[in-house]
Amino acid sequence: MNEKGLFEEEIFEELNCFSNSDSNFRKVLSSMCTVPHPIAVKAYNQFIHSNIGDPGLFHGTAEMEKHVVEMISDILCHPNPKDAYGHLTSGGTESNIEAVLHMKNRYMIFCGDVSCNNNHSAISAVPAASTTPAASTTPAASTIPVVSAANKLNLVLPKTAHFSFEKIANLLDIQLKKADVDSNFRVIPESMESLIDENTIGLVGIAGNTEFGEVDPIEQLSEIALKYNLPLHIDAAFGGFVFPFLEKPETIGFDVFGVTSVSIDPHKMGLSVIPAGVLIFKDESFLNLSMDKIKVKTPYLTSKYQSTLTGTRSGAAVAATYSVMKYLGKEGYKKNVAYCMDLADYFQKELQKINLRPYLVPRINIVAVSVGSYEKTNQIRSLLLEKYGWNVSAAKTIPALRFVLMPHVTKEDISLLISDLKELLDSEI
Repeated sequence: MNEKGLFEEEIFEELNCFSNSDSNFRKVLSSMCTVPHPIAVKAYNQFIHSNIGDPGLFHGTAEMEKHVVEMISDILCHPNPKDAYGHLTSGGTESNIEAVLHMKNRYMIFCGDVSCNNNHSAISAVPAASTTPAASTTPAASTIPVVSAANKLNLVLPKTAHFSFEKIANLLDIQLKKADVDSNFRVIPESMESLIDENTIGLVGIAGNTEFGEVDPIEQLSEIALKYNLPLHIDAAFGGFVFPFLEKPETIGFDVFGVTSVSIDPHKMGLSVIPAGVLIFKDESFLNLSMDKIKVKTPYLTSKYQSTLTGTRSGAAVAATYSVMKYLGKEGYKKNVAYCMDLADYFQKELQKINLRPYLVPRINIVAVSVGSYEKTNQIRSLLLEKYGWNVSAAKTIPALRFVLMPHVTKEDISLLISDLKELLDSEI
């Protein structure tokens, strides 16, 4: 650090250099984030000083957060959005960590202790749960089995789940049991069910998986979750602001009774600022047993307790999300999704001109395109960046280029990209 401070002009000369090295989303078709809406930026700047982690000092911001949770619960078809319980996070990774943490806490509390020898019923002997909504989403303790001392607690999820769950497994010392997927990369419910055992803490479904944008059969996963009295978390970080606004909306949320929590990222297709994620639970009763595990006394703050995973949280992100959702409304988000889906259609037509086609018919605005082996795919990806400045990504499940058609992309961009891609393919690299 320099001994004396610099002049403002000097600092901004340096900042401009750093900024010029960053992407401005021009020629970016790899990211699930985009340029935030101007109203979100304006609201963010107005609340730049606000810390939602100390709500007594920022009553207005705390009230906005409640409205954001309610609005998103409405998007996710909650039967009574005012009953939903949640808060803003830094994004899908944090939301997923917290959701799984509560799963683990609840299991351990039902068991009494992970090393206990109580004779609870084995999961295979648990009778099928009723699909009729009950007053509480907390299952009876007698139906939750004891963990085997020989095995770790485990989480059952699709093979296509986001890499954040790898972090979660390490952080929470749990095993990931990855279920098989079908030819459309949607999890196979029977495979999910076959992996459940006496140490399973919960299930995860994906709404808009990272590689292909596919959505798992959530209604069938719900039936399995209810059958075994397990929580079901839906990772809708990307798809949460897409599937509800399609011309034919997809069911991904709380209108499916077995869904207990959903993660959704306004800083992706919600057009808010980075970072802005939201974690929603069906109702607070789901957390009755788990909350005390992470709730801590905060005598130096204006609130007596704090129970979120992180302490200091950006009130500016709350304001940005509140503002852009109010400004756009459902109609605005439908137009946003329609624009991106139109880009996906245009992209497919342009691909046909160079004898390429998507590996799958896109469900949303993510398109995977096979161009050869893994080696050739990575080579083309590198050359698109080195020669032409295009940032695209590659799938890991299959050898394919992956394109995310976000609101900052234009048809002119797509035409130019296709032209550059054709040039590479014709060069027989």
